[in-house]
Amino acid sequence: MSPARRLATLRWVIVAVWLALLITRIVVVSTAPGVDLSWYGIVEFGAIALGVVVIVVAVVRTARARRRQADEALALAIRRIDPTVWLVPAAPTPELRGVVDEVRPDTHLGSRVTWAFGATEASLWELDERRATRLLVIRWSRVVHVGLEDVADGVDGSDGPGRPGRSGGARRACAVAIHHVRPDDTPAVATFFVRTAPGSRRLLGRGPRLDRLVADLARERIVA
Repeated sequence: MSPARRLATLRWVIVAVWLALLITRIVVVSTAPGVDLSWYGIVEFGAIALGVVVIVVAVVRTARARRRQADEALALAIRRIDPTVWLVPAAPTPELRGVVDEVRPDTHLGSRVTWAFGATEASLWELDERRATRLLVIRWSRVVHVGLEDVADGVDGSDGPGRPGRSGGARRACAVAIHHVRPDDTPAVATFFVRTAPGSRRLLGRGPRLDRLVADLARERIVA
């Protein structure tokens, strides 16, 4: 059963329980008008509150599962093209959006992208409907430096380009920066946030995971 069908089934089960409670109250009031139904009101209130909580949790989990499935579909498509790469779930910075807009002005960069790192190049991918699209290619031979930068998270991509992310635009996030040279020999930099996991909107801050990622990228660059 798909997540959407499970959510619909759960919703109708909760509605059926609410309807059964309402019908029971009507029957009791009709047959015994003087009965004390204060305890029954507490039961009804608890059932409604529990139902609302269950539905909210189910909606959040379904949305998270949908995002994860999209990430996994993109990862599978990339690995079919090159099974040797290792993938990093990312969120674009405003700077990265600008870089992609220069290279692919006809392409809309989504809020969740994937970097595929291999022995010769780093490529940026996103899922366009059901098709994996490669948006940017940076060859390791053209990379000058890989490091971390503190970037103001005014747009983390979670609500689309040009809108503040739900996590708030005031906080600062740490981004991975790839300083490289374009084919026309002009310097450039591509920065991106790293998501904590596929399907997640949370971004990694400074810490051992980002340090390890930068070290791995530096090794790839040296090997190339």
